[in-house]
Amino acid sequence: MAKTKILITDGMAKDGVDILKANPNFEIDLRKATPADELAGIIGGYDCIIIRSATTLTKDLVEKASSMKLIVRAGAGVDNIDVPTATAKKIPVMNTATANSLAAAEQTIALMYSMLRMIPQAAQTMREGKWDRDSFKGYEATGKTLGVIGLGNIGRIVAEKAIGVGMKVVGYDPMVKSMAQVQGKLSKMDESFKLVTTVDEVIAEANIVTLHVPKTKDTANLINADRLAKMKDKSFVINCSRGGIVDEKAVIAAIDSGKLAGAAFDVFEKEPPVFPNPLFNHPKIVCAPHLGASTFEAQDRVALTAANQIVGFFGKGDRTGVIN
Repeated sequence: MAKTKILITDGMAKDGVDILKANPNFEIDLRKATPADELAGIIGGYDCIIIRSATTLTKDLVEKASSMKLIVRAGAGVDNIDVPTATAKKIPVMNTATANSLAAAEQTIALMYSMLRMIPQAAQTMREGKWDRDSFKGYEATGKTLGVIGLGNIGRIVAEKAIGVGMKVVGYDPMVKSMAQVQGKLSKMDESFKLVTTVDEVIAEANIVTLHVPKTKDTANLINADRLAKMKDKSFVINCSRGGIVDEKAVIAAIDSGKLAGAAFDVFEKEPPVFPNPLFNHPKIVCAPHLGASTFEAQDRVALTAANQIVGFFGKGDRTGVIN
């Protein structure tokens, strides 16, 4: 019986790889990186592919995957996979939706404090041998209203943690129509949490807006110049979701005009970005290179989840994590 050939294009934590290698029915090809042109030439020879954010499975690549039986996104977002083409070819697409939620939520909170207190900027002056206590007067989170757009796993955790540090939260999700549909601890925090029905209600009430939605045609440039103009004066924007959901140039303009007090980004319209970039050099913007899921714990959870889902899929026909 022929073995199931599994290609891992962007690396994978050891514990997950070990589970796959221990299965006698699997043949594993583990790569740290796989350029698109190289992938195009080899993808037809594999039954399963495991990708992270560095690989994009375009329509052309999915169509070349002539033997493919399963596509696995080791992470939550599947915007780097042409899911409609995979669906048309009857290829299941699987993700690990909750495995990195905590890491992404903690990154959001970390960026929020870094942004409010200008910690990276101040740290840089210390590296330069400067003792500057006058240029970095910041803002407190306690008592502020955090607007959370997207109340999935990550958005809910962000909201819960924000309430835990003394913030109020106003939230919106197109799939959540009433408090009865709010899941987890957030459903019991109605004194500190308010559910609204539009994005515009969030940005009108919030001092800080954070986004936790997938990248789709409906969410591209969701926070644009028009919406930034409706935000409170001296408010803030955080994007730890997907690049292109927040208009980067519009944010820079809003900060320069004095409308926004600052911003933080973990994701960007183009990744890897082109340097130099005015976003990265702006004194009131904090940026990180897409580190939301980059913790040892999250990568272990993602790898273990993906590996066990693959074993279940090929061994017992389980469809845990399949999104199409």
